[in-house]
Amino acid sequence: NNPPQITIDPTDNQIVAKVLTEGLKKFNESKIGPYEAKPFTIFATNDDGTVIGGIKGDIFGELCRVFTVWIHEDYRHKGLGSALFKNIDVYAKNHQCKIIQLDTAEFQARGFYEKLGYSVETSLEKNFMGYTSYILRKNVE
Repeated sequence: NNPPQITIDPTDNQIVAKVLTEGLKKFNESKIGPYEAKPFTIFATNDDGTVIGGIKGDIFGELCRVFTVWIHEDYRHKGLGSALFKNIDVYAKNHQCKIIQLDTAEFQARGFYEKLGYSVETSLEKNFMGYTSYILRKNVE
């Protein structure tokens, strides 16, 4: 028998990624049962229909995971972020989530999230381009 051939592919190889993802999911489900991540996007548009901010994430069991939050600079500090997060609170509750989780780098929006009731669970030094990142969570009420 020849040893396995190892390849380093510097691209986002979707064919291999699918094999890896499906293999891991099959293993996980053999231990914990079936599960599915259900993606969502909550976003705001201006009068001409341009996206000016939003939240991208998924529902993963009882966990609502937030992966991306962005507000156009012309709309920051005007309540749009808070309005979007009020929507995610309702969305998470309607999908039987117990916790909303997100992460942010030290130069991003930690204070904003803390004002919304999120608490730092842990920090990861030198996680985002040398900056500390924080994983925050909030209980769904």
